[in-house]
Amino acid sequence: MNIVKVFKAFSYLNVFILPTWIITPLLATETTVFFLIYEGNYSNLFDLTPGNGNGQSLLIFYPMVLYSMPIYFHFQYLRSNNKLYVSMLFDFWVIILALRILSIISKGFVWDFYMQFALPVEIIFPFIFLYFKREFSKVD
Repeated sequence: MNIVKVFKAFSYLNVFILPTWIITPLLATETTVFFLIYEGNYSNLFDLTPGNGNGQSLLIFYPMVLYSMPIYFHFQYLRSNNKLYVSMLFDFWVIILALRILSIISKGFVWDFYMQFALPVEIIFPFIFLYFKREFSKVD
C-alpha cells in the first residue's frame, strides 16, 4: 500500500467534505450540518443560549476555526507534499482530544446528539494521524 497515495486521497476527501461544516453555520441559522436527522439550530445542538451579545457570532466563529484548521493543513499538504503537515494534523487532533478530556473532567460527561458525532472523531482521528505520521516517517 502506498501511504502517500492513501493520505493524498484522504486529504482530498477532507478538503472537499469539511467545508460543509464551515459553510452551514454561515448560511443556515436555523439548522445544522445534521439537518437531515436533527431539527434545531447550533444553539440547541451545543446546548447554548447565546443571548443578545457576542453569542451568535461566537457560535459561528469557533466551529469555523475548529474545522478550518484541518482543511488548511490538508490543502497545504496537497499543494506541497510536505510531510510536516501530516505531523501538524496529528498534533492538532491530539490537542483537540486533550481539550475534550479536560472539558469532561472539569464539567462532566454528557452524551447527547452532538457528542455522538464529535466524540468518536475526537478519539479516533489522533490515532489515524498517528498511523499516518509513523508511516510517513518510514518514507524517505
